[in-house]
Amino acid sequence: MGTFRTISVKNCVGVSIVAVTLVGCAGPAPAPIPVVEETSPVETANLPKVSDLPAGYQSVGELAGRGIFYTATEQPSIRIDDGGHYQGYDGPGVWAKDQKGLSTQGVLYGVEGGIIISVGYLTRQSDLVNGKSFHGLTLRELNFPAAHSLTVDFIEGETEDTNQYLWLWHFLSDENPSNPMLPMGKLPSRSSLPTDFEVFACDHIPETRFCPGMGRHFIAMPPTLSRQPSSEDDDNVIYGEAAGKLIFIEYVLRQEDLANGVSWPAMPLGGIPIPPIDNVHVLHFGEEPTEGRYTVHMYFIPEEIYLAWETEPEQL
Repeated sequence: MGTFRTISVKNCVGVSIVAVTLVGCAGPAPAPIPVVEETSPVETANLPKVSDLPAGYQSVGELAGRGIFYTATEQPSIRIDDGGHYQGYDGPGVWAKDQKGLSTQGVLYGVEGGIIISVGYLTRQSDLVNGKSFHGLTLRELNFPAAHSLTVDFIEGETEDTNQYLWLWHFLSDENPSNPMLPMGKLPSRSSLPTDFEVFACDHIPETRFCPGMGRHFIAMPPTLSRQPSSEDDDNVIYGEAAGKLIFIEYVLRQEDLANGVSWPAMPLGGIPIPPIDNVHVLHFGEEPTEGRYTVHMYFIPEEIYLAWETEPEQL
């Protein structure tokens, strides 16, 4: 999934010229000029255009070699963190009480050929080093289809304090996606998971393994929790479930790698068909703020629904 399609915004009509042998001319007739056709990926028909952005959005140039970006401010904005005074499973409980909700603060849109092909956010590397967490990162300001991959790129600043990370969700797939994605609100069944996926996490609730404010977690066995930059396919992908439906997809990144300026190429999101991502939270786990890991939960359902769960809902 590391290679993305290039959008063509021109409709070209193929032209072939048939060579006619003239009487008295020596030598073979010239070969016909081949027909050249340019086509746009099927996915672009479902993608918003730059003209669909709210008033005030403007180009802020290129970022991390991922193309040109648009945002609501003259310069790219850093996503404001949501604190580091809680850890891991306590995070959703804290967020459920603050009533902040979803926010587009700092959102960036990757644009090619006038079409929006990606959406993302910038965070300070220092916030990640110090165990700060983030929630309410909405991917639904516009009506986007399901994302096919996530990249995480380190952007070196002029000083260590200005180092950044770009979290970017890509809407274009490889040439021949094996599985069509799902429409908004169509939650996959837990039975769509491969047979080697088993429940893990929330060991402190052994009866159900259902994490309050999150959901139940499934990973392929034997588990290797953290996603390595050199990993291939969807190794180490995690799926979340509640009431028999899949509600999120997740990758886990080591805090040590983030502190060292490591980047992650495309992490596939299409191992099984998923619907569009509604919102994301990036949550620090670790006994010490500077030691641990980050979980990137990408939810298909609104945040106000799952943050309110103390126990598993009967249905979705």
